Amino acid sequence: MRALTSPSSVPFGVWVQAARLKFLPQGVFPVIIAGAAAFAAGVFNPLYFIIAFLAASAVQIGLTMFNDTLDFQYGTDKSTAETKNPFSGGSGVLASGRVKPRQAMTVIIGLYVFALICGIFFAFAAGIGSLYIAGIGAFISIAYSARPFRLAYRGLGELAMLVGYGPVLTAWAYFIHTSSLSLDIVLVGIIPGLCMWTMILINEIPDYAEDKAAGKKNLTYRLTPRGSKNLFIASLASIYVYIAVLIGTGVLPPVASLTFLGVPLAVSAARTAHREFKDPLKIAKANKYMVLIYSLTNAAVAIGFMTA
Repeated sequence: MRALTSPSSVPFGVWVQAARLKFLPQGVFPVIIAGAAAFAAGVFNPLYFIIAFLAASAVQIGLTMFNDTLDFQYGTDKSTAETKNPFSGGSGVLASGRVKPRQAMTVIIGLYVFALICGIFFAFAAGIGSLYIAGIGAFISIAYSARPFRLAYRGLGELAMLVGYGPVLTAWAYFIHTSSLSLDIVLVGIIPGLCMWTMILINEIPDYAEDKAAGKKNLTYRLTPRGSKNLFIASLASIYVYIAVLIGTGVLPPVASLTFLGVPLAVSAARTAHREFKDPLKIAKANKYMVLIYSLTNAAVAIGFMTA
């Protein structure tokens, strides 16, 4: 019986599916941006960057699996339909029975323990301040779905992810190089946060019916898909307005203007969302565009610092 419930009894390919690696960039790009900013400041530490990258990857995969597991237990993400939007509704490994919740939690705990070890290392290597910042991020990642907070079920999850995967993670990843913080790096960290917020909005729309049935009162539940679609479009535009302001004020280097190469993708995403917000399958194109926009935007910001 123990062998059947052990994570090792699950094929590796199933764990890859559970990890949903297409969303890994959201966990590591703040680390890349912070590393690039540290490089521009002449304080980049390659070893610290690698450790931070691995820790952030572990947290991202762990958080993805944790949210999927709790959503499954709370009654959402239980669809086993073969035809579904690949960017929403969980990985499907729990709904199909290929992974048991206990197996998933064993892996999740292992990932978080690894990240904790990395955090303790940085507390000694870079200063206790890094552990305080990491603690804020850890709280957000757990409170997003776990009781008693369940922020994602109260219309606060989107904002929590903006903060956690924006200025908090970026500030932590910068602190480990410099043992200090600056207002500029916090402002820059809002960029991946805004991208995360916007991505969550578009990814919630296909899940509306299932989330509503399960009582998951996220922003899309509260605004309806039409309202959430409108907020998505406004949020998408705000990303570029905000970047333009940071470039204009000198917080970002001029080369970061490469982010505007993503505007055609953003227009396509907005058009698709506007037309197809009622169809969970057809809106998948907008979901895909947003994944690309996230990576292109944050890569351009990192390149801007590297070439400054």
